[in-house]
Amino acid sequence: MDHLRARIPLSRVPSRWFFGEAPPSSRCRRWLRLLAVLLFAPSLGHAHNPDTSYARVTFAERAVRFRFTYDLFTLQKIIALDTDHDGRTTRAELDRGLREIYAFFRRHIAVEIDGLSADFGPATGFVWPPEAGDAIIAADYHTANGLIHFDFLRPVADPPENIMLAFRFIAPLSERHTVLGAFLYGGATHEVTFTRFEPDYDYVTGYDPPLWKRLWQFLRFGVAHIFLGYDHLCFLLALVVASRWQELLKIVTSFTVAHSLTLVLSALDIVRLPVRFVEAGIAATIVYVAVQNLRGAPTERRWLLTFGFGLIHGFGFANVLGEMNLPATGFVRCLLSFNVGVEIGQLAFIAAALPLVAWLRRGPHERRIGAILSFSLGLVGAAWFTDRAWNLGLMPF
Repeated sequence: MDHLRARIPLSRVPSRWFFGEAPPSSRCRRWLRLLAVLLFAPSLGHAHNPDTSYARVTFAERAVRFRFTYDLFTLQKIIALDTDHDGRTTRAELDRGLREIYAFFRRHIAVEIDGLSADFGPATGFVWPPEAGDAIIAADYHTANGLIHFDFLRPVADPPENIMLAFRFIAPLSERHTVLGAFLYGGATHEVTFTRFEPDYDYVTGYDPPLWKRLWQFLRFGVAHIFLGYDHLCFLLALVVASRWQELLKIVTSFTVAHSLTLVLSALDIVRLPVRFVEAGIAATIVYVAVQNLRGAPTERRWLLTFGFGLIHGFGFANVLGEMNLPATGFVRCLLSFNVGVEIGQLAFIAAALPLVAWLRRGPHERRIGAILSFSLGLVGAAWFTDRAWNLGLMPF
């Protein structure tokens, strides 16, 4: 990616940039670059397309380094840096605008690491072009002298298996804006072009972690999914509100057995249901249990009802797991590890909710509070069902 920072004379361009071994499509792109160099050779030392920015992602053993490079012409669209309007932008003026620039990056550049939403870590500073001196004049905003590099460092426990980078600001800056990107891993460089038509790219490093690390990863995924799966939490809370202590063990056990069954069947591709149907069905289970609570229906045999509803929730877990690309090696063990994580998260939530429910039941308004909670859960479940059944997309969670 260093060669993207500043255009240099053709005589100094290593031949491997254009003639290295590569698939036919990659060779074609390199020949096109060579043609561009030949056509614009007289101005290569200074020319820069103002509708182009650069991104470089470098993988280290314990960190991922991000570098985003912009010219001052583009940065001026983000924030007015030349505050004294003298046609010159100084390092001090750029430094004063850093907070707003970084905020723009974090709002409009999305990162996913190993399928989980992440960010590019804390900023480690910016690199001022040494040839620019103390200030960059307006005439150099489009040249190599106007390129500023912004560096970030994201610590990681292990090298990521894949990383997704998406630019959401391309269209607002310019319909023609292009980001030239490069992923550097294991001594190899993979170049990517981001446009408003293709604003994201998922780069696979090929790193294969030990099995125990995969199991731990999927265990954490399972726990995280419960605490981020608000529909599952609402269903569990609706059960806890009206059920007696002696019934909860049977209810939780039946729910666990049921969703484990459909999770395995779906993950093994034995049984599949449409995602829209499953998500609407999960919402319907919340509504049904809430209505039963309001009616004061008997709860002695609720574990049977929970078993049936657990089958639906299992398909929901499987849909999430399907997005994580279970590995071929240790497939079943990773699947079971995810399920164990789901159970840990589920039991942790119930353990946290029980003292609150017990405290509410001590007061004189037990029935009224239970009714208010059930009614509220029913409303949320109905809203989810409507949104999901008709695919309205109004509820983001």
